[in-house]
Formats: sequence, C-alpha cells, structure tokens
Amino acid sequence: MTAGRPIYLDHGATSFPKAPGVVEAMTRYLEHEAGNPGRGGHRLTVAASRAIEDAREEIARFLGADPERTLFGSGATFWLNTVLLTQLNPGDRVVTSALEHNAVMRPLRWLERSRGVEVVVETGEGLGGLPSAEGFRARVAAAPTALIILTHASNVTGAVLPVAEIARAVAPVPVVVDGAQTAGSLPVDFSNLGAAAYVCSGHKGLLGPQGSGVLLLGNGIDVEPLIRGGTGSRSESEEMPQHLPDRLEAGTPNGPGIAGLGAACRWLDERGIAAIAEHEQRLVRRLAGGLSEVSGVRLHGWVGGASHTGVLSFTVAGHDNGELAARLDRRDGIMIRPGLHCAPAAHRRIGTFPDGTLRAGIGPFNTDDDVDALVGAVRALSSR
Repeated sequence: MTAGRPIYLDHGATSFPKAPGVVEAMTRYLEHEAGNPGRGGHRLTVAASRAIEDAREEIARFLGADPERTLFGSGATFWLNTVLLTQLNPGDRVVTSALEHNAVMRPLRWLERSRGVEVVVETGEGLGGLPSAEGFRARVAAAPTALIILTHASNVTGAVLPVAEIARAVAPVPVVVDGAQTAGSLPVDFSNLGAAAYVCSGHKGLLGPQGSGVLLLGNGIDVEPLIRGGTGSRSESEEMPQHLPDRLEAGTPNGPGIAGLGAACRWLDERGIAAIAEHEQRLVRRLAGGLSEVSGVRLHGWVGGASHTGVLSFTVAGHDNGELAARLDRRDGIMIRPGLHCAPAAHRRIGTFPDGTLRAGIGPFNTDDDVDALVGAVRALSSR
C-alpha cells in the first residue's frame, strides 16, 4: 500500500466513519441509561425510555415524519419484509422497478412463489433503466394493483427515481419507498413525498450504527407486525397493543443503536442536509469526469445533469472487477466494492450482469483528494 491514510469510498454499503457524537451517545447509553425501556419505573428504565424517545423525535423531525409513526427495527431489510409480507395477500398484484435491491426482490419472489402474488417489473427507459411516472401509471391502469414498491435511488447507479411524481401518478395505490440510499444523503420530507411508507437504514447515509433501521408510516396505511411479543405496555393482554409504536416494536429495542442514530441525525441536522447533498454530488461529478477520461473505463447508469446520489458504478476493459478492487485496496489503500451489490435485477437492466461493476460510494467526509486518488489509481492500474 502506498503511504497515506486509507481512503474509504464504500458508503453505498455502509458509512465510515460515523457522525461525530455517535460513539459518545452509545457509550453514554451503555454506561448510564441501559435499562429496559417501558419495563418498570426505576431510574434506568426511565433513562432508557427517554433516550429512545428523544432519538425518535430527532429522527422524525429530520425526515419530516410523525414521531408516533416513526418505528425502530433492526434495519431496512426487516421493515421491507414487514411491509411486504403483511400487506400482500394471495393473488395480489405489486409493481416495482427494475433497479431494486434484493431486500425488495427476494421477499417479492418468495411471495410470488408461495402466495401467488403477481410481481410486475417496470423496466424504465434508457441505458440506466430509470422508471417514469407515466410508466408506472400505465402499469397501474392495466390491472388492479395492491401496492407499488420502489427504491428512492439505485444502489448500483446512484440514479434518483422520481418518487413524488410516481406517487401522484398512481394514487390511490399505496407507494412504499426503499430509502436506504437517500436518507441522510438527500433532503427527505416524508410528509410531502406522497408515499404510504418509507424505509431506511440507520447505518448508511444517516451515519448511525449497523443494526438500526427506520420505518415511517403515513396515515393511510396500517401495517401488521411481522413478529409479536413483549412491549412493556398492556402486559395484561396476550394480544399485541394496537397503538404505535408498541404495535410494531416487539421485544427489547436496540437502545445503544437507537441512541447512536439519534445523535447522528442531530449532527446531520446541524451540518445541513442540503450542504451534505451538494458536497457528495459535486464529488461524484468530479469522479465521473475524471474516470471518463481514463482509457478503457466505462461508466454505468451515469447521466450527467440528472439527479444522483454519491454512488457511481464503472468497469475497466480487460480487468476483473474483484481483482482490480483488491489491488486498489492493497496498493493504494482505496476501498471500493466490486460485484453485483445485492442487486442482480439492476445489473441485468443496465447490462452488467453477471460480472457486475466497481462501485464507488462517496460520503460527507470524503474530499477532492480522495476522488482524485481513485482516478489516478485506476489510470495507473488500467494501463497495465
């Protein structure tokens, strides 16, 4: 490895480092607040409850949601499964995009096979497969549809889908949004998105710890719990409480993770999400411009001027993606991800299946020097 600090460019998978204050909040919780929230009335139980509800308020405010309808769970995958497996019944029809992560596609394919749910994929337009509101409107008009589910931005190409326009076009069919790639990376106001539900990871753009995820529910959707158990409330009943958030938060919550996620959202709010988005998008444009000048490099799903996150996929002619990523790590200390990125449907759509791509994911702490180092390293390796 060359001299200098390691360069982390894999924010599409998980953020690193975490936001300032996250470690401190988690440590404080474990040292001073780690009672079981809602289970009793002693000081540690009260402290744990307060820490979790403070985090709930912070996250709801940051994402434009109702705190009572802001739910905590183990991650985006858990909440996507909860919504899909409890909302779709035998014979229902669901429409999705061709850019989905396996956190959406695998539950859908299981429902297709086990319950006879009809899964319709809107393939979108152009090389990037970006779906349009008109395309979804036509799909819904073709047959009765129970649900629309789509990613807010592709984890492979970084392209941002026109979610608000799609929601207006298909109303009153409920729209569920996978926001794993956009929460914390783009301004998100759930109250104006038009979606029935929005799911996001805590550990990606929100800069919180792994093992944390959020479900935002609108007023027009009533999700059933995927798991049932203790909540600390209505303990006299053997049925789940009907009020939120208890109805969907069975079992002891991940208190340290929630406290850390709340601290991350406070930092993001103070830093300014618009400034973070502008920073990441400026760097991804710089990266795309630099890589496009390297012989043999091909960008995938990149449309200059279109709305993008900080994710960019590329390949280098004559080079194996995995070997090139390993050499970038060993030789240059640059960490990016090769492969299919848990999104084979997206790679089929953009023509990079089965080899996949190299994916760079930019975060708020990356710099011009990081981007230029990747371009220079790819140029050096591609010439060999």
